[in-house]
Amino acid sequence: MSVVRFIAFRYLFAKKRTNFINIVTGISFGGVLVGAAALIVVLSVYNGLEELTQGMYSKFNPDVRVRPLNSKLFDRREMAAQLKNFPQINGISYSIEENALFRYGDREVVGVIKGVDSAFVELTEVNQTMVRGEYVLRDGFGLPYAMLGVGIGYQLQISLNDYRQGIEVYMPARGKKIDLLRPETSFEKRVLQPAGIFDIQPEINQQYVLVPLVFVSDLMGIPEHQVGEVAVRLKSGEHAASFAKKLQTALGSDFEVKDRYRQQEAIFKIFQTEKWWTYFFLLLIVLVAALNLVGALSMLVIEKQRDIAILSSLGASKPVLFGIFMAVGSLITLVGASLGIGLGTLLCTLQQQYEFIRFAGEGAFVVSAYPVSLRFTDILLVFGGVLLIGVLCTLYPALKAAKSMTTAHLRA
Repeated sequence: MSVVRFIAFRYLFAKKRTNFINIVTGISFGGVLVGAAALIVVLSVYNGLEELTQGMYSKFNPDVRVRPLNSKLFDRREMAAQLKNFPQINGISYSIEENALFRYGDREVVGVIKGVDSAFVELTEVNQTMVRGEYVLRDGFGLPYAMLGVGIGYQLQISLNDYRQGIEVYMPARGKKIDLLRPETSFEKRVLQPAGIFDIQPEINQQYVLVPLVFVSDLMGIPEHQVGEVAVRLKSGEHAASFAKKLQTALGSDFEVKDRYRQQEAIFKIFQTEKWWTYFFLLLIVLVAALNLVGALSMLVIEKQRDIAILSSLGASKPVLFGIFMAVGSLITLVGASLGIGLGTLLCTLQQQYEFIRFAGEGAFVVSAYPVSLRFTDILLVFGGVLLIGVLCTLYPALKAAKSMTTAHLRA
């Protein structure tokens, strides 16, 4: 152990003549500890909520989604020919989305009808989100069925056991102007039976109705090879963002290629923005607590004037004295940050294992307890941020100690 660190340890742990220095030092140490623990816990909660949201959307959104930019439809045969050049692909599904009017009995609601092929369920986990009924596109006789979001199903008051009435789907007829005298002639109408209700996200639940792809093609009056979207599942280990860039380059500017993150980019950007603003605000709280270091170390410098004079007479230079008091402040911050991170990590681990902090109201949320997810990068950011604050708060007293060396030497 060097002389600088030895003296720093002595100054930190030895009993001070002025007890108030111990009190202020303890306050600054406790503030750093609690602040670091709070940072770890809060950032981990944001991570948990983000991963929970990603997991929920992954049950409906594919790894990569391709849509045309300049039109609503494209030829699936041409797209299939281009996708064959990418060995990273493990599955493909085609679909069409369009706004439609749904009527069930005397209730009506406008939503989004999404025609999907049989491969859609293999690329997503929508069949695992069924809360009533089951995921069935067609029965043994080829009759089409519909799966509705829980929100739109509630608005229509869907009964899965009533086979006497089906869901009427209305869509404006292509190429026809609306006849104000007989508006019903300007719409295409089809009927199908409800098969199940799914629950994914409120945004999806309130809008989407899943039906067979050929049902929507017939309703829109377009050939079956015309589709509006292609969903891609990647092989295990493939990075979706980098693959999306490669596919975008191959398809050109006529198509929009998005990975799962960019499909819900606005939501995840909100998570990231709130997370980092919270990080900076909590760092400010740590800064306020660490400012006590300035007072504690300044008083320590005054108390140790005789020691400074003795060290100066023994040949200690200003950098040595500066290093001693910098080491004292850094030790307080280092120990406080380490214990705080350890405490925060322990709390997050206990929450993951035992879920002792739960949401109010049973059954009101997708999960019963607050989700947390520890990330090593967050630990490094918290440790680095808190340590930087401690070093900055220690600079002034350390400089003051170095400058006071000459005066203390003369007094001695």
